[in-house]
Amino acid sequence: MKNAIVTGANGFVGTWLVKKLSSQNVQVTAVIKDENENISDIKDLPGVKIVYCELSDILSLADKIEERNFDCFYHLAWIGSAGPLRADYEVQLMNSKFSCDAARAAKELSCGKFLCAGTITERIIDNVIEDTTLGVSQNMIYGIAKKATRTVLSVFCRSIGLPFVWMQFSNIYGPLNKSGNLISYALGELKKGNVPEFSQGSQPYDFVYISDIIDAIYLLGESELNHDFYFLGSGSPRLLRDYLSQIPSAMGDGAEIALGKRPEDGIKYDMEWFSVDRLHQDTGYVAKHSFEEGLAKTVEWIKSV
Repeated sequence: MKNAIVTGANGFVGTWLVKKLSSQNVQVTAVIKDENENISDIKDLPGVKIVYCELSDILSLADKIEERNFDCFYHLAWIGSAGPLRADYEVQLMNSKFSCDAARAAKELSCGKFLCAGTITERIIDNVIEDTTLGVSQNMIYGIAKKATRTVLSVFCRSIGLPFVWMQFSNIYGPLNKSGNLISYALGELKKGNVPEFSQGSQPYDFVYISDIIDAIYLLGESELNHDFYFLGSGSPRLLRDYLSQIPSAMGDGAEIALGKRPEDGIKYDMEWFSVDRLHQDTGYVAKHSFEEGLAKTVEWIKSV
């Protein structure tokens, strides 16, 4: 890979990806929302060029970039990927349109491959639709929008002759993550001296350290692929409680968590969701960090900020 475009380039995953690409001597066009965004982590990296473009204006990207014939277009930008906007259907559905607009811009820029970020949350949507007795959360609208976007992009990219890859991310943790997901929430609460509360955690789950998922994203851009869908995870899923129970000792200082304080969500999880066999077969990907190793690095970071 010689050159790539990355939207959402100053986000959690975007920042790590731009650093990875730069370290591999890839010329990166980093697409940032506007000039008010913090780009201190990426602006001085070798081979990185900053381009400002709102998602709502992403169709104009080809007018803002002189170069053509990029190897990859990584579309990571998504409004409301965390927080209350996950439940805003207008915002979430607009993201689907913006993703298709990004694909059209990628075609105009003569990109060899369009790779878009998905989420493991997509997997639970069928459960919720089929069983109306299940409770719902703000994640659901977000997950539905992601799942719909994958379907639309698959057809749209095929119609315009643009190679397409949907990257379904597992639950990511690591330095710079302030999304409020389970690990981020737990460590944040413990740092404040609180006791984070969880369900019994009896469902299968998967946490993947940020640099491992970045390796997977890089390999999907670099490799000749046989599929348009890949799950990106650790390759070593466990029961959720087996992950959570390790957090107090990693945090130290008498840290405690409360398992069983929250009700189970009733959703049926499946270990097969978390298989990285296809990813390994097509790219050679193997995660380098155990959960224990990644957690130690994440704790070190959160104590320093």
